[in-house]
Amino acid sequence: NYDEAKRLTNETLAIAREIGFREGEAVALGNLALIVDEESIGDYDEAVRLYNEALAIKREIGDREGEAASLNNLGIIAKNRGKYDEAERLYNESLAIKREIGNRAGEASSLGNLGNIAETRGDYDEAERLHNESLAIEREIGHRRGEASSLNNLGTIAGTRGDLDEAERLHNESL
Repeated sequence: NYDEAKRLTNETLAIAREIGFREGEAVALGNLALIVDEESIGDYDEAVRLYNEALAIKREIGDREGEAASLNNLGIIAKNRGKYDEAERLYNESLAIKREIGNRAGEASSLGNLGNIAETRGDYDEAERLHNESLAIEREIGHRRGEASSLNNLGTIAGTRGDLDEAERLHNESL
């Protein structure tokens, strides 16, 4: 129910602005961007505007975790628009912050996103390297969902390369 979600999120945004709660304002803007992004597939301009507004606030208040999340979300939109250089830049910026603050799960996610960009470009060696790096972190921190995702990505690369036995092994391990 996008209309109700937007109404409630806009109400939250108005209250956060009224009381000067910048972090709440940034969160509401990010949530509004998610709603707009989901509601209007293919029309990302408003979502980008909202994410950038949230990003500016997160930088202003020193919310490094939120900054990394906003950069990642902007990277997803850039990738969906086929702007791979921009997506890669945003993912790398997000990755640097996640490493700086010690967010290992976020680091693994960013590496996976970068691996997907490399795979889209046909650079399977780089994609495999990035997905293996992501997999190692996922295993280290015990994040099973992320581990399954990394194994699936590696299986897809193996299949694309024609190594069907390895692809099957990796997909089964992911499963």
